[in-house]
Amino acid sequence: MTRPALAYHWSQSEFVRAWEAGAFDRRVELVEGEIWPVVIGSWHGDTVGQLLAMLPRSGVRVTTSTLPTGESLPDPDCWVRRADADPVGSVGSRLSIWAAADVLLVIEVSDDTTIQDLNVKAKLYGRAGYPAYWVVTQEAIYEHTGPISTGYRTRVEYRRGERIPIPYVDVDLAVDDMVAHHDA
Repeated sequence: MTRPALAYHWSQSEFVRAWEAGAFDRRVELVEGEIWPVVIGSWHGDTVGQLLAMLPRSGVRVTTSTLPTGESLPDPDCWVRRADADPVGSVGSRLSIWAAADVLLVIEVSDDTTIQDLNVKAKLYGRAGYPAYWVVTQEAIYEHTGPISTGYRTRVEYRRGERIPIPYVDVDLAVDDMVAHHDA
C-alpha cells in the first residue's frame, strides 16, 4: 500500500520571509497555504491595463498590490479601496492589511485560472467579507456579491454587449470596453 505524499502547508510568515529573502524565481501568491504561480500573458496584461484605465477613481484608490486575506496572500490583478482608509495592520515590512469595509472591489483577470478564481478565490474573498468580487474572462465578467463564510450569495454573469454596474459609484460601464479583444 502506498501512502500519499504530504503536501507542505505554508504559513503567511514563512511565505513572507521567503519572499523578502528573494527565494522565489517568479511571481507567486499564497492561497490557503499553497504557493500558486502568477502567469500573465498578453491578453491578461492588456485587460488589466484597460480595467485600470476605466475604473472610476473619485474617492478611491485603485491598486495592484497584494491583498492580505485571512492567512493567504493573494495577488489580485487589481482592487479598489476607500481613499481615506488606513491599514489595520501589516504583514512583514511591506504589506498592509485592510478592513473588509474599506475594500470595495476585488478583480481577478482570468485566462488560465478561471476555475480557481470562480471557486477557491471566490470563497477566500467572500469569507474575508469583501463586498464585490469580479472574475474577468475573455467572454464575460462574473460579479460576486453578498459575501458569506463560504463565498458569495450571488454571482451574475455580464457578457460582451452588456453593461456592468460599478459597485462603489452610481455608474455602469460596457463589458466590451473593459475586456481586451483576444488576438489570435
